Amino acid sequence: MNARTQLFEFSCESRHVPEIVSTIFHTILIHRTTGKHTPKMDNSNAYTVGSVGFCDLDCDFLDYTYVQINSNELAQRMNQEIIAFSEGLKSGECNKISLEFFTRKKRSWPLNFQSENIPWEIWTVKIELMQLSNENERQVLREKLSDLLGEKVRQIIDIMDKPDYTPKLQNQSQLDTIYESEFKDIQPYLFRVYYSLDGSVNQVSVGTTMKRMIKDALSFS
Repeated sequence: MNARTQLFEFSCESRHVPEIVSTIFHTILIHRTTGKHTPKMDNSNAYTVGSVGFCDLDCDFLDYTYVQINSNELAQRMNQEIIAFSEGLKSGECNKISLEFFTRKKRSWPLNFQSENIPWEIWTVKIELMQLSNENERQVLREKLSDLLGEKVRQIIDIMDKPDYTPKLQNQSQLDTIYESEFKDIQPYLFRVYYSLDGSVNQVSVGTTMKRMIKDALSFS
């Protein structure tokens, strides 16, 4: 099975990167996370699923408020990944960050206890860093990015509403092949975050489309 892939591209200043990636990835995780699975006490394969809480977060450098799952453990894990990506982006080591969901296939070969991870969905954010010369340009960029981010969130929601494949839990013994078990209060699908470099990263360049939008906006102000 080929993994579904989605790519979102942004041209922005370095201070915008954590908020852009956090908004995109936490929006995705809302739709890829359940409450904690708890086995029933009747010795069957049945289980109950707990509830999931949510909270709003206001961006500091964008005019946008996004929703994330109310889990300190998940927030901490994602923050660590996003900060590491932001530092790698500034040093030119990477320009893409991906959130990959996978299932774990246990090998049945004798003396081989390793498992195989099979991706089924990959979401990638690609960033081109910009350097602007004045506060007027930064204000225009802030407005354009806020609108673009809202469009991408709506796009994610539309994609999630489609009846595409997601792994189904048939019995409790399959739990660790489909869901993360490290969090105390929630269970996302198994996922990993990784970084990559696509083409050359030029920190002083401006995305052509975004540069034109900024120039047009300033000419009418």
